Amino acid sequence: MNIKNTGSSSYLERFIMAREMAISGYISKIITIETKLTYKQIRRVYRYLKEDGYILKKKSRAYRSGATLIRNYISKIHASLLMQLYYNIGGKKVLVSINIEALTKAFTLYYNIYSEIPEVDNKKWLPFDITDAWCLADELRSNNAMIENCNICNCSYFTSINQSTSVDCPFCK
Repeated sequence: MNIKNTGSSSYLERFIMAREMAISGYISKIITIETKLTYKQIRRVYRYLKEDGYILKKKSRAYRSGATLIRNYISKIHASLLMQLYYNIGGKKVLVSINIEALTKAFTLYYNIYSEIPEVDNKKWLPFDITDAWCLADELRSNNAMIENCNICNCSYFTSINQSTSVDCPFCK
């Protein structure tokens, strides 16, 4: 997948990016934000995908903030893992703008790691989805979140100023 978000991209490039984002599972509102296409144009993308035989899940979830995403130390571990992967793939540039290609790769890695956890059927271990990943990346970009390093275990972890849990390292808990 080659998703790039350049400021002066052509309509075709933005349409292709929207198509790839829709296939990856991003919700329409995020696709609109990232591609600058209208909702009507996004609906056309979905229609073309359906005509091409793609079966896309209906996603009604709106995007959320750290206040609803990070509710306990387990969700903080998930956020930390996902955002550390994103930062490692995208580099320091992700602190300035969202890199959809890096985020999609990071989410794929995160989900593959998640699927290897032995007790994935447990309700408290539900994974983030791609929309949640974008929301966390948006908080990181807008300086409403940061990746910190623990002085005790030396692990990196994600902290949002909006989270409803402790700001301490979730790995030391």
